[in-house]
Amino acid sequence: MNLRLCAVSAIFVSAMVASTGSAMAQNDPLAKAADKVVSLADPIHVHATIVGIDAANRTLTLRGPHGDAAVLVNKEVTNFDKLHLGDKVDVLYKNALLVSAEKVKGNGERERVDTAAYEPTSGKNGVTGFDAARQIEVLATVESVDNKKRTITLRGPWHTETFDLTPDLAAEKLKRGDTIHAVFVSATAVQVTPTTSTN
Repeated sequence: MNLRLCAVSAIFVSAMVASTGSAMAQNDPLAKAADKVVSLADPIHVHATIVGIDAANRTLTLRGPHGDAAVLVNKEVTNFDKLHLGDKVDVLYKNALLVSAEKVKGNGERERVDTAAYEPTSGKNGVTGFDAARQIEVLATVESVDNKKRTITLRGPWHTETFDLTPDLAAEKLKRGDTIHAVFVSATAVQVTPTTSTN
């Protein structure tokens, strides 16, 4: 899976860093579904070069073989302050996943609501730190659906982004031009390891 496809949705979540919302109730079906999705999804490993650093929001802009992508960095990454522009890094993170998509009648105005943070979850081989997973709700327009790759591209209020689909999401019912109420979850990077530095 390439850097652009894997990380492009991280750009969508970069504007939500300051908004963590309230904890979801444990009986909320979407919260349970999101927690399960984040728990089961394998972390993505990317080799990239740091081309931008937003220290206030703990966001890195990474340049890989398929372009640039912004990635949020978890608080467990203790070496964040030691990272520099030009550093080549290995990054481990989870991609945003679309959990729910419901068609909206009419041409509703695209908007976005950041609603919640989930319980800490672990990833493959016991990797921990994915406690930044959040439920994001957005009114967006479907740009394209790739059933083979299980991805969907949505045009939201600020960006056009591509998301992975959960196994139980019936993407075949969605088509280009549909306006949908989409709910997705995202997680931050939990490991950023420099391989070489410009300093």
